[in-house]
Amino acid sequence: MNAGFETYRQQNGYSAKSIRVQNCHINRFKSWCITGNINLEEITYNQALQFIDSERNRGIANQSIIREINSIRIYFDYLLESGNIEQNIIRRIKIRNSQKKVIPETLSPEQLENIYQSFLNIPEWEHRTQTVRELHKRNAVLLGLLVYQGLTSGETAKLETSHINLAEGKIYVPSTRKSNARTLKFQANQILPIKNYIEGYKPNPFLFQAKKHSDMICKIVEQAKKNQPEIIDSRQIRTSVIMNWLKQYNIRQVQYMAGHKSIRSTEQYRNQDLTDLTKQLELFHPLR
Repeated sequence: MNAGFETYRQQNGYSAKSIRVQNCHINRFKSWCITGNINLEEITYNQALQFIDSERNRGIANQSIIREINSIRIYFDYLLESGNIEQNIIRRIKIRNSQKKVIPETLSPEQLENIYQSFLNIPEWEHRTQTVRELHKRNAVLLGLLVYQGLTSGETAKLETSHINLAEGKIYVPSTRKSNARTLKFQANQILPIKNYIEGYKPNPFLFQAKKHSDMICKIVEQAKKNQPEIIDSRQIRTSVIMNWLKQYNIRQVQYMAGHKSIRSTEQYRNQDLTDLTKQLELFHPLR
């Protein structure tokens, strides 16, 4: 591998171990191209599928092929950025992994924003009692933490009022059994609802009082779904947040923001990004 490609990956947050594994995958692909008299920089979509066929015929497991394609995609990203190719056809290849849960359809940042704003601005007359009005303030704050910070129910359960820093517009998210601690920024439109909730409800010490946070969040999402039918569940919201982050930040930054203990957890979101091309491949791809 040339030094430029290694620098490119280092700048995008890949570890030395990940780079070594990627090099093995890419060298295997280059050898296959040479054997087949295929110009790597001019490879077609169908020829790339033939490579996948050859790996399957060698007895390579589906999950391993997914990792190979991901490494090759990164190489083609580099070739595209450096001007050696005009398009990255490897990005069109999305292999379904039947052993894992299918990631639900991704919600765009605009859709997530609309979900939060629609919920936040539910008319006052729909809240028939003072108790319901206060609960709505809490629920709006919780929904904001889902659609902007991508928090899980386990993480919201551990939040304390001391973790909120409105002056700096930040929140400290404690670690859980499944996630690392991190500090995340609030969106500007979250600040006032959080301030009003804390001042009105005065939660102490935990920010949200509930016996089972997963049930509470389920109810909030179901309520939001009434006006936004594209919502499936809270898992879809977190998945969407992480996938949208991957389009803005390098993978190490996203690993930190998502609280993932392993980089592989973050990579799974990129590997299994479901687009219309993915759905077509599920019908026609030889690995189906």
